[in-house]
Amino acid sequence: MLKYSLSCLIILWFTSVYAQNNDTLNIWNTSSYTISYFGNNLIKPGLKFKIDLLLKERTIIRSRTKRNGKIVDKSKTKQLVAGANIGFYWHPKSHIGAFNFYELTYRTIKLKNNSYGKIGIGPGIYRSFYPQTYEVNNKGDVNKIHFGGRIYFAPVLIFGTGKIFKNSFIKSRTFTTNLMFLFNYNGGVVPLLNLELGFCFDFKIHRK
Repeated sequence: MLKYSLSCLIILWFTSVYAQNNDTLNIWNTSSYTISYFGNNLIKPGLKFKIDLLLKERTIIRSRTKRNGKIVDKSKTKQLVAGANIGFYWHPKSHIGAFNFYELTYRTIKLKNNSYGKIGIGPGIYRSFYPQTYEVNNKGDVNKIHFGGRIYFAPVLIFGTGKIFKNSFIKSRTFTTNLMFLFNYNGGVVPLLNLELGFCFDFKIHRK
């Protein structure tokens, strides 16, 4: 828990620094919301809800002329985004995994086709719930434990792509690879590969 608390403080410090140095955005008015299918190894189904805060962005207007004289738009917007995530997945006949993690994400948006790529990292916490868990007391009696499981420190590393939609109820879609690392799992570190397919309902881009 100490590692988790320190990591959260680092994320909050980054958020504070960028908010203080950002004279073009009020981050509390730049939140967006995403709902995702969260699949552990793709086939173990789950859901995830995410809130993003746009901390800082910069738009670069650029074009390139090809040899045939055609002008190609190379303009892009670069963003720094802080996110909070909560969700779960279900491993049939085994357990339910619930998680809460925070991320600092760098996102690059190509203005020509409104596609984007992102990479992020951040601290998290993971809780397993096993439906059939028992313990033996000092008298030798066997008792069932309700909501039995463990808590792990679980930092994440994410890579993703997406597409922004214009004049649509759904503002963007994203496909994300999420690597979650469970610390002190049987004395070691175990990676969990998770795949997300999400839809954002309030994607934010602000320009001067």
